[in-house]
Amino acid sequence: MSDCSELPFFPKHETIHLQNHPEIRVTFFEPKFSQSHYNYQNVSISSNACTLIAVLMASYCRHERIIINKPDNVINVRLIYLLAYSILDGNKIHEELKTKGTLDNFNLTVPEAMKFAGYRAEGLTEWKSMIYMESLFQSLYANIKSNLSEWNKSNKSKYNPDLYIILIADNRSVLFILQKETVTLVDSHQHSDNKGAFIAVALRERFNILCLWYGHIINKCYKCDPSLYELSFLYFQSKDYSQQQ
Repeated sequence: MSDCSELPFFPKHETIHLQNHPEIRVTFFEPKFSQSHYNYQNVSISSNACTLIAVLMASYCRHERIIINKPDNVINVRLIYLLAYSILDGNKIHEELKTKGTLDNFNLTVPEAMKFAGYRAEGLTEWKSMIYMESLFQSLYANIKSNLSEWNKSNKSKYNPDLYIILIADNRSVLFILQKETVTLVDSHQHSDNKGAFIAVALRERFNILCLWYGHIINKCYKCDPSLYELSFLYFQSKDYSQQQ
């Protein structure tokens, strides 16, 4: 994580439960707590580091062995700190790559983000990646569900209780964290003049509602329903790698 022990600031935030769906808790942060605003210089930047941020967030949560609270509890404060470090470190790495002229495209692929995250993402492995040419709003959960069914039948799932999914759509990457009882959606982008990043937590049985809600959010904020998107499924290899073959 960032070498700096002090964060620029700890973000103000508001937590709500979705109307008619108390099993889903959404914490929205202030506008300056988003990837294009949160930095030590307190200046707005054009950030394309969201795939790096997603990879780092997955790695930091794994490293700290974070157990994400159910929606009926308050958000883990440590989760907010880890998102802050992920934004700071992701932007720093991305800026260094731009300065060196290393990037062919400012929007990194998941394998590129894992490579450039270096030691921070040690052990993180891509299980599979799929591209879909369908309406995200109409198909996201169904496509995730079919892959989860396959994952749950694999030997790898026995030794890796947590699964991480990076969704890339409309040049924006977000992270799903799947734990035993919860699924968490982490989005580092700004969403309006008064809403920055967010962390949404749902019970696993409400995963479909969370996907529909996210489709609604990007339609409302960015006026789009992507018809092309990518899903990358990631896990951390256990130390006994031979067990996962």
